[in-house]
Amino acid sequence: MSEQSNRSGDGAGTGAEGGERRRNQRVRESFDTAFLMIEPFFDPAQGWGGHSLEHLAFRVVRDNFSELSGEEVHALVVAAHRVYIDRNPKTSDHLPRPEELRRAKL
Repeated sequence: MSEQSNRSGDGAGTGAEGGERRRNQRVRESFDTAFLMIEPFFDPAQGWGGHSLEHLAFRVVRDNFSELSGEEVHALVVAAHRVYIDRNPKTSDHLPRPEELRRAKL
């Protein structure tokens, strides 16, 4: 795995045999830009009335990456959610775990 893909922050690594696990190139190419756009929605300091705004991440990704399907948007937001939790373990207790995220109706 290259240094760049290791830093990409999408939370997916290589498989057991060293092969690439990530299959969707469009989602991979969009991840870094999308993560920068939606990271504030996971931050508890950016919440509204004590509630996080992670549900808005789906809309922002959908609006800015219209070429992605609903499933791809969901995969990207869940991956970004995981990355945020991994990078901010002390400030992510307010977030549901990624497996608890439901697919948004877009």
